[in-house]
Amino acid sequence: MSETAFRRRIELHGWDPEAFGWHGPDELAFRPAGCRGLIRKLLDLPGSWHGMLRAKVAGEPSLSFRASFHNLADAGLGTIDLDGSPGGPMQIILVVPFPGPTRLRPELAFEFASFVRFLEGPETTGTELVRVHLSQQAEKLTMAMVACMTRLERGALAAERERAA
Repeated sequence: MSETAFRRRIELHGWDPEAFGWHGPDELAFRPAGCRGLIRKLLDLPGSWHGMLRAKVAGEPSLSFRASFHNLADAGLGTIDLDGSPGGPMQIILVVPFPGPTRLRPELAFEFASFVRFLEGPETTGTELVRVHLSQQAEKLTMAMVACMTRLERGALAAERERAA
């Protein structure tokens, strides 16, 4: 899927637990090139994936993050945690498709807030280097989730059109 073929805006909204406030919307450019392998993994598994993301920056030690993705049919939920970290996830991502054929369940916001509360929110520990790597991996997982959900949605729409024909 090329960037020109992807016509939906991707807005990033986030919670900064240290500042205790929301930030965004920040528009993200859709760049799936760096996560094609991850996209294939997400598409190959039926609704859920758990695995490792490795962050490498020249001149810095590499870090391994544990990541997961769950396709909730109307949204995608992802978490990222530093491998070996004793606390909860360091990043929690909810990908909500732009209004279109997919309809959100009314209880989605409550379910997401309950999930974050159950996890006691994202962990705030980590050095600046960890935060930089985490930010890069969160963007990579977000791009893969958006690409995966878009392809699955297109496949569902095509199947629905075939049934109607």
